[in-house]
Amino acid sequence: MTNAGGVFNDDTTQAFTFRRQVRLTHDNPTTTLTTSHCVANQTRGELSVHLQLRNDEMAVESPAFRLFEGSSCLTNDLDGQSEGIQQGMRPGGTLTGAQLSARNSEALSPDRASVTFDLRHATGSGMGAGRPAAVSGVVASRPNPADPSRVRVDWEDVVTDETHFQIRNSTLNTSVSVGPNTTSVTFTGQPAERQCYQVRAVNRHGPSDWTPVSPTQECV
Repeated sequence: MTNAGGVFNDDTTQAFTFRRQVRLTHDNPTTTLTTSHCVANQTRGELSVHLQLRNDEMAVESPAFRLFEGSSCLTNDLDGQSEGIQQGMRPGGTLTGAQLSARNSEALSPDRASVTFDLRHATGSGMGAGRPAAVSGVVASRPNPADPSRVRVDWEDVVTDETHFQIRNSTLNTSVSVGPNTTSVTFTGQPAERQCYQVRAVNRHGPSDWTPVSPTQECV
């Protein structure tokens, strides 16, 4: 990374090495890895890599690099940026030698920065692969007006290799399990206040992602 000295000052160039590690799970499948470095207390390069763990165990990365220049390293004056292409890595896979650069186009302050980085999906080969597909079509209802404490949860069984399903009242954080090829379950003794429900499939490799919650279908 180089801080341009302008007309009367010499350029200041420094190189940095860094190592970062993040953990993704199917309950917390996204995060953004960020690292930044400053030169001459004026010019800061910042690399951010958005990471997402998909249900098929593919880790998808979306990198961006930004250049800031101002009176201190804390400046938020954005002078240049670039974005890399989105790529996926299977368990055990590596992305090597990815490069991004950014430059300040001002004539008297042509600061510039570049970054080269490697990414590794450090899960062991095949570990976690084979989890079931995500469930879809979840609908919660109170079908009996005379007994509103009974809540029925229905879903579409699009899974072919589940050993069982887990159904969670995410409002109370309580759950039940039912066998394979099941498409509904009834909760009893549920509070009258609005409750939300999620479903996931499980097999010998682990669980799928919990279904998302929307106020129109999964909450009642």
